[in-house]
Amino acid sequence: MGNADMEKKRILIVDDVEGQRFILRNIIMDMGYQPVLAGSGPQALKVFPKCNPRLVLLDVAMPDMDGYQVCRILKSNPETSHVPVIFISAFEEPEEIMKGFEAGGADYVTKPFISEVIRARVGVHMRLSEAMDRLARLSGPDGAASGEK
Repeated sequence: MGNADMEKKRILIVDDVEGQRFILRNIIMDMGYQPVLAGSGPQALKVFPKCNPRLVLLDVAMPDMDGYQVCRILKSNPETSHVPVIFISAFEEPEEIMKGFEAGGADYVTKPFISEVIRARVGVHMRLSEAMDRLARLSGPDGAASGEK
């Protein structure tokens, strides 16, 4: 697999608990994607431009900066706003889940999570991201589909 192919398969995993990062890393690697790990919100924001991930798995409850803040920052930047964020959190109250979607999250999985659910959610969002890429390539620079006049 070429470098460009691997870049399209990077997933940023952000969790302050090392054990959670390790479990998610293994799931992502087993799926054939390249995990990039961050242990905090500020570290995730620093690493993001360097790794240019296709997807972010983001814990909510972290010291210094919670996942909602990280997501809002990513969504407010035109260069990062298109990257889907899946929250993975022990908060399972409807209000917390809604906060995740209001912050710009594409999905929300509660902990303790089932690895098959993570696989399914990641798979769906990665396929959607790839489909959006194909659609963008088919569209001209002005957004019109190729071949249209």
